[in-house]
Amino acid sequence: MKMFKCLGSMYPGNKRKYFLALLAVLSYHSMLWAQSESINIPFTAGTNYRLNHAWSEEEMFISTEKAEPGYEKKSPSKAFFYSLILPGTGEAYAGEDLQSKIFLGLEIMGWSLVVANIINVDLRESDYKNYAVQHTQINRNGKNDQYWIDIGKYDTIYEFNDQRRRERDVSVIYDEIPFYAWTWDRKDSRLLYDSWRIETREVEQDRLYFFAAIALNHLVSAVNALRLANAYNRRIEELSLKFNFDYNPRIGQVSLSLQKYF
Repeated sequence: MKMFKCLGSMYPGNKRKYFLALLAVLSYHSMLWAQSESINIPFTAGTNYRLNHAWSEEEMFISTEKAEPGYEKKSPSKAFFYSLILPGTGEAYAGEDLQSKIFLGLEIMGWSLVVANIINVDLRESDYKNYAVQHTQINRNGKNDQYWIDIGKYDTIYEFNDQRRRERDVSVIYDEIPFYAWTWDRKDSRLLYDSWRIETREVEQDRLYFFAAIALNHLVSAVNALRLANAYNRRIEELSLKFNFDYNPRIGQVSLSLQKYF
């Protein structure tokens, strides 16, 4: 009975519950215990209670052991590089599905904005070039980017060449042949074209911000995955412990010990 009182003092809450459970288990295993020096009792999920009886010394030892869950520790470096390559994969490796979906969703959104920007710029560029063809009667094929800039600054090819000669920059003068020649029908048409072209280039610059956001998402996800892997490993360590309770009825001595595995 002294042993039961000691056991009752070890557990908070309803002591009667533990006494009845222990008595039931001892009754069920009484015949086995007569032939064996040890009984393993699966008292709660994930915890085993072991009763040992040393007949020569008339001592009884009761110990509980909470084993490590069947999980392996995560490599923080792997989690970091997984998310650095593709955001969300490091979080998934660390067992955080929700955060994995968030970072992967941001990655998809970033690249979707890049693709949308490319399509938008291509459409706008095609539109302002078609507008120039309609109002200058130029041949659209075979022209470089600089040509499309120059026709928006001067009403005719002759004005452009005259200005380059005055500035002694003859290397950029166009041959005054039908392939390069342009003449705007109105100055307003040229100004509208040039503003349209400049606006398109500004829209194209937005792509740099999208790329920067994608790069930032990679970096943040990698650092977050590293943090999650470390937190996961700490939880595994906290769940790894062993509690021992030893009772000697002959001398009424009780000893306790708590071990934690790292």
